Amino acid sequence: MTLQTRIDRLKTGSVKVGCLLNPMGGQTRKSLSAIQQALNEIPGIIVFEAADAMTFKTAIDQLIRADIDLLLIVAGDGTTHAILSQLFATLALSKWPILMVIPGGTTNMTSLDIGIHDKPEQALHRLRDYLLTPSAPKLAQRPALCIEQAGIDPIYGMFFAVGLVARGVKFSRSPVKQLGITGGIFTFLIMLRSLIGMIIDMILNRHQSEWAPVKMTLIEDNGRVHQGTYLFALVSALDCLLLNMRPYWGREPAPLHVTLVNQQHKRLWRSLWPLLSGGGHVLKEKDGYNSHNTYSLVIHMEDEYIVDGELYRSTSAHEPLRITATNPITFLVLEDPAITMTTPITAPAAQLPVRLINEVTWESNKAVSPDLVPVVDTLIMRFGESLDAVILYGSCLHSACSLDEGIVDLYVIVNSYYKAYPQRYLANLNAWLAPNVFYLEIPHQGRTLRAKYAVISTNDFERGAQFWFHPYIWARFAQPSRLLYCRDDSVREHIYTALAHSVVTFLKSGVPTLEANILDVEEIWTRCLMLTYAAELRAERETRARHLAQANLGALIRLTEVAAPMLTSILEKQENGKYRCLTTPEMQQQALWRWRLRRWQGKILSILRLSKATLTFSNSVEYAAWKIERHTGVRVEITPLLRRHPILWGLRVAWQLLQRGVVR
Repeated sequence: MTLQTRIDRLKTGSVKVGCLLNPMGGQTRKSLSAIQQALNEIPGIIVFEAADAMTFKTAIDQLIRADIDLLLIVAGDGTTHAILSQLFATLALSKWPILMVIPGGTTNMTSLDIGIHDKPEQALHRLRDYLLTPSAPKLAQRPALCIEQAGIDPIYGMFFAVGLVARGVKFSRSPVKQLGITGGIFTFLIMLRSLIGMIIDMILNRHQSEWAPVKMTLIEDNGRVHQGTYLFALVSALDCLLLNMRPYWGREPAPLHVTLVNQQHKRLWRSLWPLLSGGGHVLKEKDGYNSHNTYSLVIHMEDEYIVDGELYRSTSAHEPLRITATNPITFLVLEDPAITMTTPITAPAAQLPVRLINEVTWESNKAVSPDLVPVVDTLIMRFGESLDAVILYGSCLHSACSLDEGIVDLYVIVNSYYKAYPQRYLANLNAWLAPNVFYLEIPHQGRTLRAKYAVISTNDFERGAQFWFHPYIWARFAQPSRLLYCRDDSVREHIYTALAHSVVTFLKSGVPTLEANILDVEEIWTRCLMLTYAAELRAERETRARHLAQANLGALIRLTEVAAPMLTSILEKQENGKYRCLTTPEMQQQALWRWRLRRWQGKILSILRLSKATLTFSNSVEYAAWKIERHTGVRVEITPLLRRHPILWGLRVAWQLLQRGVVR
């Protein structure tokens, strides 16, 4: 049957659906019963469960014989890779069913790149609804990689890598995988472990360790040769990898993205952000960085490599690997507009509860002190056309503290770091680790108005509110804030959406750690706020979290109520206004593991941000000492040595405060 016939059947709702489910996938294991229930709701579906190569082959053969039009793959990258290899070995591409890859594994690059980002059961419910009311389908096409070497069967997949990336896969098979960690968190751990291994090798000058780079010769289809020792090399048919990474910048009109980083690279740490974010066009080949697009290439090496997370080994340096692009594979995309990771903006407001958007809008437009006007005017003049918005948050908002007594906390939202600063190093720092923090003093009517403002791009602000693992953004902006300035209605809509997502992300992340019990809103928010404080080097104690919850209790009650439609799996409202936490011991254990990782990650990020602030924040040492004393009553002595070397001695002071329990 032709592809067009299968597309026509999708349009009319007469499509025949088959499914291959890997019950051992990282995401699938977490909600297997819900996935199975969702599959049962799809009329006429043929479902096979398989978890190894033999059962994959048997299931694919039977689904092909059933002549299905749509093949659902509820699994991760490894299973998808095995299924693609089996389909290519069995059936001509022109006779394939349309594929729909649903993220059910530990890593799910293929499904995320194609445009399916939500939980498996949610994607299946959306498919069920589509089949009941069919329309013109949204389709995506991607080629696959075909990796061939004499003596082995062809291997098909979407992502090939050698060097540091392949070494990291070995780590992924360690006990970390058994903790149930999946997705971006899992990828972050692999990347961190790989970088640590690389740094240790560099310090010890080891060249034959498990983290050693790879020696290879790579020949492009135009005959150009690259030969040397490489930190890593990758070839991908995907536009975007996990964590929204785009580590290639070639401009040739060809389907395969190739990136090489030589062992003799220059300024690696400075190059990491453009390398991973798609801004690698600023990197130079003479410094060890190369990226291009191609239709095919040949690699001579004798080392390990991965294809979609599965580990292989080249049989001989004399028998090259040949990598080519297949003809495009057709995928069905029923994208959830409420979740977008491959674009730099968040979901349209309509996908969130309308009452939640209305509530954050109402809170954001409450009256503020007229003393803030000259502060905002100064920021408008300072940032000019790059300024998108200014948001007030923090102690001067949540308490009766006047602008004469405290320091106003602001977020400055810009459309481009490179437009916002005349100094390029500040833009690079902001892009590498947002936000940059600055101090501002303004004389006004015989008084001095003081502000601390953090600079972040609109894109990073939106991503931080919805997708960041660490709570730095969504913990702050789940609480009520005020929108002091906004460029236009389009930016205003994005800001309100980000604020609404912050509330949902905050509760979705914190509530699963609570015991299955009935709690009031004050207790829920107090305990969730304490989790976020513990994820940073914060001096605030539990009394501070409770004070914030009490001071904003009316707003928090309303926010929780209007966000409840997106929290039905973890919260159930009671008649008395309290909420039942629908947690299970397994859910609680996994959530606590995630918060332990956030605390570990947060300590590192806090130290990096504090160190960075010494370059941007005037009087940063005095401010840090003042804030510690204000929140804890403990006075930190500012010595001349501390003032001359704020980073090194600041770390020492932080360690002393940690030991004394002043900060956590």
